[in-house]
Amino acid sequence: AWLQQEKCPLKQERIVKLLEEGNSSCMVAKDVGCSQSAVSKIWTKYKQHGMVVKAKRNGRPRKTSKRQDKQLKAISKRKPALTPKHKRTRLQWAKERQSWTVDDWMKVIFSDESRICIGQGDDAGTFVWCRSSEIYEEACLKKTTKFPQSLMIWGCMSGKGTGEMTVVNSSINAQVYIDILDSFLIPSIEQMFGDDETIFQDDNASCHRAKTVKAFLGERHIQSMSWPANSPDLNPIENLWWRLKKMVHKKAPACKADLATAIKKSWHQIDAEYCLSLIESMAQRLKAVLKAKGGATKY
Repeated sequence: AWLQQEKCPLKQERIVKLLEEGNSSCMVAKDVGCSQSAVSKIWTKYKQHGMVVKAKRNGRPRKTSKRQDKQLKAISKRKPALTPKHKRTRLQWAKERQSWTVDDWMKVIFSDESRICIGQGDDAGTFVWCRSSEIYEEACLKKTTKFPQSLMIWGCMSGKGTGEMTVVNSSINAQVYIDILDSFLIPSIEQMFGDDETIFQDDNASCHRAKTVKAFLGERHIQSMSWPANSPDLNPIENLWWRLKKMVHKKAPACKADLATAIKKSWHQIDAEYCLSLIESMAQRLKAVLKAKGGATKY
């Protein structure tokens, strides 16, 4: 009844007129054919605003009704949980580097591991808008595989472009990680930086912080960067992984061998300009962390 009243300004005006004449809300409701609650709402609106018909508003016209808006579903952002200690560490880390220039960040070689699954890459940044009655229709579903075939990879990048990348066929412990650094990080540093100053970034995984790994880096005279926990938003290689997975997905690999080939081919197709743009975003990333007082950012 209330929705019908919203669409009938003449009926609303009659309700106000009858009430002003001293008629009871019960009698008015019977006269116009609506509920007493609808009469009360219209009368309250009239007393508050002096009108019963909404004034015309400027701005872009709505494409959906409020009812339709409630039926629309969207995917929320997923971010790591941050404790107060995490936030303090992130904030301090950002403060210590807020004066760094692009040239300073160009000295850093970022690294990480990532797992790529067959079929992965089409869901990143995808939104599905539909009515509640349509959420299980074929066009609105994201197909999943119970046990998708996947590969773990390690890679590194800097503002000069991508470094070496390798498929990791075993679980990563300290010795496996040292072998990766020796076989792939060292050549990447030599290729991109030569004898110039280099700062190596990796996260706080237990195998990364093992004593033997620290000793290896010390022997090779590689300077390590301290890293705040739960901070993928500060590592530009995360954006590179996102692009890589999209590129691999477009190649539609059907098995692990195809997946390995697609990963390697896609890795070499990532251009240096894109890597530079990620490094140039570091100042904005730090500003976002400072603004959020160590909290989550959009990156």
